Amino acid sequence: MKKGEVPPELPRFDTLRFWVHRDPAAVDPPAAASSIEVRFYEADGGAYFCRQVTLDHVGWKQVEVPLKWVRWSDTRIPRWEQVDRLGFYFHDAADIVVDACALTDELPPNAADARPGPGPDDIARLAFGAAADTERVRVATGGPIVVITDAPDLDPDALVAHLGRLAATIAVDTPFADEPAGPLMVVVFADEEAYRQFPVDFAAALGGTVRPTQAGGITIRGIATSSWHPRYGTLRPVYTHEFIHALLSATLRLDNKQEWFQEGMTTHYQLRFHPQAGVEADVVRSLDAADENILREVGTGTGIPLERYRVAGTLCRMLLEDPDLAPRLPAMVAAMQKTGSTALEPLLPVLGLTWAELDTRWRDFCRTTYQ
Repeated sequence: MKKGEVPPELPRFDTLRFWVHRDPAAVDPPAAASSIEVRFYEADGGAYFCRQVTLDHVGWKQVEVPLKWVRWSDTRIPRWEQVDRLGFYFHDAADIVVDACALTDELPPNAADARPGPGPDDIARLAFGAAADTERVRVATGGPIVVITDAPDLDPDALVAHLGRLAATIAVDTPFADEPAGPLMVVVFADEEAYRQFPVDFAAALGGTVRPTQAGGITIRGIATSSWHPRYGTLRPVYTHEFIHALLSATLRLDNKQEWFQEGMTTHYQLRFHPQAGVEADVVRSLDAADENILREVGTGTGIPLERYRVAGTLCRMLLEDPDLAPRLPAMVAAMQKTGSTALEPLLPVLGLTWAELDTRWRDFCRTTYQ
């Protein structure tokens, strides 16, 4: 489908079907497989949904792509309502014919405001199997927030209320953010091993592979996950941490890549809702040990280590609260969305600062705020 040919009601459909022909004479050796990626592009081509398809047949074969289970591009997070064309990306050399692309809407038909993507029922079944249809798995909702859990001691309604207060606070600080396009899901597992296995199962549903997670919490494709721990209870800080990642992904269209902006915003709000004794003194002391290149090291746009989260958190707090910089934050986020990167250096002109000026301003802010 060329630009503009994707129907505007695309979110109502369930599946893309098309036929692929591989000429036996062009497949060498005869059993060789090739890989293509089906992509749904936004109008500017800067973001897309995708799913990889392995072609290991000869002759004609119909291929199905479930719109519910597709991945995001590695730039900004795409939105279905902004998709306007379909494309095919070849991972290796292939001689194929593609024909009869069609979108299907299986019964029962999707609602007029439906959006492709796994919903709470889909995630509950993926996470908990047959137990998802029993009383063992509980679901609590509040606005767009959905908590799904099989942990008997967790109070899902209390967690929803807590996360709602958190979301309202962030909304006040980021009035330029979009509304979430779908539910903000938090999945809490009673069993830690089941939690660690969930990313593997989720990736498989999207047509990919990953290893079990070793982190205490992980947000994947905007779904926050963790496990129950009796020591921390219903308001375990990691639930807050991962929910913020999910919220920022949904409202700012910046996926969680463990870089300074996502981890900094998350650290700032986590400490705001889960205060820790001695944080102020630690921040001031750490300034003396921080060299002049600390913000360059943190602001590369790539993943940062845990020991740098506090630096990123104080930097993000400054961007939110500094009277000169806060008005520039919407333009800064827009620039991040356009490039799909949070690398700080290209953003300095938006802030109107050099590296040296940013460093001085940050240190002054920390000493004033945390002294």
